[in-house]
Amino acid sequence: MNMAKTEVKTEVVKTKDATLEKKTKAAELLKKNIEDMKSLMDKKVYLVEGGAETGNALLTFIQTKAEWKFSESMGIIESERQIMEALDQISKGKTKELMLKNLTLEAIYYFMTKVTGMGVAEAKVYYTNMLKPVSEGLSRVKADKDKLDQLVRDLGTIEHAIDQGVSIEDEDTFVKEIMGELDGQIA
Repeated sequence: MNMAKTEVKTEVVKTKDATLEKKTKAAELLKKNIEDMKSLMDKKVYLVEGGAETGNALLTFIQTKAEWKFSESMGIIESERQIMEALDQISKGKTKELMLKNLTLEAIYYFMTKVTGMGVAEAKVYYTNMLKPVSEGLSRVKADKDKLDQLVRDLGTIEHAIDQGVSIEDEDTFVKEIMGELDGQIA
């Protein structure tokens, strides 16, 4: 009888060790995926519809109308540089569309939130040439940020499960789903 209890206990320990190892590999994979996503987002450029017309409107806005204080000046300078580079790519025929990095889009949007104007005509030009294209570009950025945020949440959940030493039978559905999604990637 004692021998049977020892075998069951040994089997439970082996199962817990295998589960822990699998969760640890999943955490490592999630960390790599997070770093890869961050790297991708740092390099990626996002479409801002309207091509050179939108680019020129944004450049004029940044150069002459954007309000800033103190260190916000760096955002103005960098946004101008990025827009000029994108317009240069369009003028050289390398692309027809305005393509900007996520931080540039966020900075431009931030400065645009400070804009005040008068009348319907000015509002239509502002909305059509700047606000709508930048907002749509930001929605693309948001999709990537949402993916990154989900990876970070998944990592936190897996790390919590590792810290708690919870066995697979006791795990909640969310942890099981994450592990299922990563199963094919865990060697």
